[in-house]
Amino acid sequence: PHPSHQGELPRAGQHRDKLEAIGDPDERELVAWAFDLWASVAERLPALPHQVIHGDANKENLLAANGRITGMVDFADACYNPRVCELAVLLAYMMMDREDPMSAARFVIEGYSAVLELQERELDVLFPLVCGRLAVSVCLASARLSEAPDHPNWFVSLAPALELLGRLRSAGGGSPVVPV
Repeated sequence: PHPSHQGELPRAGQHRDKLEAIGDPDERELVAWAFDLWASVAERLPALPHQVIHGDANKENLLAANGRITGMVDFADACYNPRVCELAVLLAYMMMDREDPMSAARFVIEGYSAVLELQERELDVLFPLVCGRLAVSVCLASARLSEAPDHPNWFVSLAPALELLGRLRSAGGGSPVVPV
């Protein structure tokens, strides 16, 4: 058995019970939509290629020099998961606060695929996994907000995640996947 943590994408559904921590009914319904989308692909995850992943690839954990990512820090969320989960986590963060989140996603996917070719079955679950990661982020942040509102770092992605989910659903839930 491999160690696990609360944010792992294959276990995202365990946080659905935290929907009640989201005060706004429209936001709660939006996050429920994201969980439903994630659930539509969850049973496919065990059959995907697995590897150890960082598990929290976000801007604060990436080291860069000369416009290139050169390393990562903070391995507290490292886990053995479907490898596409790493890309889904990264996309969730990289799409936030972007004027055109789908273009940002395509750019990241193209770069990732140039190094590690993704299988079609991985690409098929990518968008629902991004939405699942955003749903977990919103639920965890909303639950923490009611428990300890004096820790603003715990909530920095709450509003951007909700905004991104709204944009993704409005776009028809279209996948940012590009042919590789």
